[in-house]
Amino acid sequence: MTYTEFHELIAVSLHPVVLLEGTRQLPAGRKYNAVVRFAEWLADRYRLAIFRTGNAKGSDDAFAKGVKRVDPSRLQYVLPYSGHRTKEIEASSYQFSMDDLESSMTELIDRYTIAASPERSSMFKRKDAELPPKVRAQAQYLLRDTLKVIGNKAMGPASVGLFYVNADDPMKGGTGHTIRVCRDRFVPVTFQDEWLTWPT
Repeated sequence: MTYTEFHELIAVSLHPVVLLEGTRQLPAGRKYNAVVRFAEWLADRYRLAIFRTGNAKGSDDAFAKGVKRVDPSRLQYVLPYSGHRTKEIEASSYQFSMDDLESSMTELIDRYTIAASPERSSMFKRKDAELPPKVRAQAQYLLRDTLKVIGNKAMGPASVGLFYVNADDPMKGGTGHTIRVCRDRFVPVTFQDEWLTWPT
C-alpha cells in the first residue's frame, strides 16, 4: 500500500480505525524509536482517526507510545481479558476486554478465527474446561486478534492495518493470524518496509 492509497482510504471515512501492531520482538533503540515517531506523526496528521492495538509488548507498545504523545483518547485497546497490562493504558484511552464480549458475537468470532487459522481449530471446537490453561489462553488471544479486525457493537471494524512484522516470518503467531483475518475481511494491510518510506 502506498502512502497515496492509505491517505485516500482514510480521507473518505469520518472516523477510520487504524490497526497498529506487530511483532513482540521489536528491538529497542533505533527501530523502536522509528515506530514511535511514525505513530506520533500518524496521530497528528490524521486527527479523526482511531488507533487500535492489542496492548502487547514490542511493536504495540511503540505504536501506542507515539499516539499517546498526541492524543491518548484516540487509542483503543482490545484486551484478551480484564486487567491485561493495565499499567500501560492511560485513563482516557478506550478499553474493551474479551470478558465483556456480547454472547451474540461468540459464534461469529469463532468462525472467522478458525477460517484464518484452521490449524488451530481444535482450540475452538472443545469446551474450555477440556483445554490446558496455556492452550485456553492462546485461544483467547487469537479470538481477541479477530475482534480487533471485525469490531462489534462497541467498536467499528478496522479500516486498515499497519504492521511491524518479523521480516523472516511475517505470518508468524498472533500477528500473522491478525493479518490473515484482515485479508479475509478485505481490510488492507501494509508492513514496515512500505510505511516507513511514507513522507512523514
